[in-house]
Amino acid sequence: MVEEPNFEYEYDLAYQKSFAARLSFKIMTIAAAVFLVAVLLFFYFTEDSMSLPMTHQIVKYGTVVFFVGLASLFVSCTIAIFRMVKPLKQFADSAVSIAKGNLETPLPEINSQDELWELRKAFEFMQTSLKQYVEDLESTTASKQRLLSELAIAHDIQMGMIPTVFPERDDLDLFASMTPAKEVGGDLYDFIVEGDELFFIIGDVAGKGVPASLYMAVTRTLFRNLASNYQSPANIMREMNHAIASANDSFVFVTAFIGVLDLKTHHLIYCNAAHNAPAIYTAHGDCHLLEVDTNLPIGVQDHYNYEDQQVPFPEDTSLLLYTDGLTEAMYIAGDGSRKLFGENRMLHDLEKTKTASAIEIVDYLKQHVSVFADGTEQGDDLTLMFLRHGTSQKRVSNAPRRIIMKNEMVEVGRMRGFFFSVCREHGIDEETAKTLNLAIEEWVANVINYAYPKGTRGHVELTAEISDGVLTLVTKDHGIPFDPTAHEEVDVEAELEDRPIGGLGIHLVKTIMDTMAYRRTSDGYNVLTLTKKI
Repeated sequence: MVEEPNFEYEYDLAYQKSFAARLSFKIMTIAAAVFLVAVLLFFYFTEDSMSLPMTHQIVKYGTVVFFVGLASLFVSCTIAIFRMVKPLKQFADSAVSIAKGNLETPLPEINSQDELWELRKAFEFMQTSLKQYVEDLESTTASKQRLLSELAIAHDIQMGMIPTVFPERDDLDLFASMTPAKEVGGDLYDFIVEGDELFFIIGDVAGKGVPASLYMAVTRTLFRNLASNYQSPANIMREMNHAIASANDSFVFVTAFIGVLDLKTHHLIYCNAAHNAPAIYTAHGDCHLLEVDTNLPIGVQDHYNYEDQQVPFPEDTSLLLYTDGLTEAMYIAGDGSRKLFGENRMLHDLEKTKTASAIEIVDYLKQHVSVFADGTEQGDDLTLMFLRHGTSQKRVSNAPRRIIMKNEMVEVGRMRGFFFSVCREHGIDEETAKTLNLAIEEWVANVINYAYPKGTRGHVELTAEISDGVLTLVTKDHGIPFDPTAHEEVDVEAELEDRPIGGLGIHLVKTIMDTMAYRRTSDGYNVLTLTKKI
């Protein structure tokens, strides 16, 4: 290992070892020698030559000696400087070779104790440092690759712990999803069906990453072990709290909501531990947050007294459970301002998707969060669980499907996949589906391109519903008001040069679809409704 060079030295030694000083000394030496020769020649020639006046002789020989001396000085200095700077070219070549990755490039040998010698020491130190850096980087990269591989395995293990197969019952529609913010997360959900009773839990471990995922696994295991033995949600919560709090040296806590739904008596018993209040959609059409006691999170205080709460849960009642990754999903604007997804937006989405299936509602909420965030990196895991009591298969199959898109053309491809899946679900043949997709794709592309000013973020929502043999497509955006039904009809028989620009897309949509209706809502939305008898 080469020691780091020290470039500080005394002033008197610096002058003696200085590259510039050596060059100046050589030039001055050469100049003095030339001057001495000139003087000697002058006296030599002026002593023997008497044919010309003394003044002419001095001028003549002085001029000759001056130019000869100047030429000698030039040649001597050029040779001396070339020899002295030659190592710099070698250093430059070595630097290029090192920059290309050849860290074993030999350096020029410098015998003089000057700046070139110091430069060589610096290059040698740089070579050694780069070698060490590359070795450390390779080691770090290998360690990181192992860590990423282990995290990927941990992710697969964690995702394998949560249920992905949901009960198929006429009296229950249940679906859940967990999206970690990192490779592994601290959110959890689980459920157990025993007879006509549904035990379910959703929770959020404080913190992120591997430590949170370990506590997530512990919490989920405790729930599954306790649910069958302790029928009351409060009892389950108390036992889980005791197990975690009694050995909680890391001071980790878990927020959780546990419920037991009796599908036969239509009754819900629940207990909350500082978790977000679920949203309930009653059979009477009322959508609001469920009233819950706050209580302490699990793991904070041993022997904490959790109490049960209960509400009637008749058929056609729905419950949305979620973690704060939903309501606290964030959008950060270019000016640094921040906006949260919030509970009101969540309740609004739940109301307008009230007849959709559980999987469609969960998927729609995840889409809306993605569009809302608009690329802003989220710091919280997102977990959703939706359950509806007494959902018939007929109602679910006829429920409207929704997709929400950003105002970016790349979203058209995603919309195409969504629309064809709707057509396949309802048995629409491929050729008809392609024709219908042409119409809706044309309109959605127009909205994406022209509804919002350039550089403005926005979204387009598409709802597809088939009822009594009629396909209804509804698009909704909050862009610039535009009524396509009031647009002047295009004369397709006219010559191209005589036609006004635009209008062909609207004409195509009108030609394919049976009806087109537009309205501007009081809250600033453009709503276009297209229908087609299938």
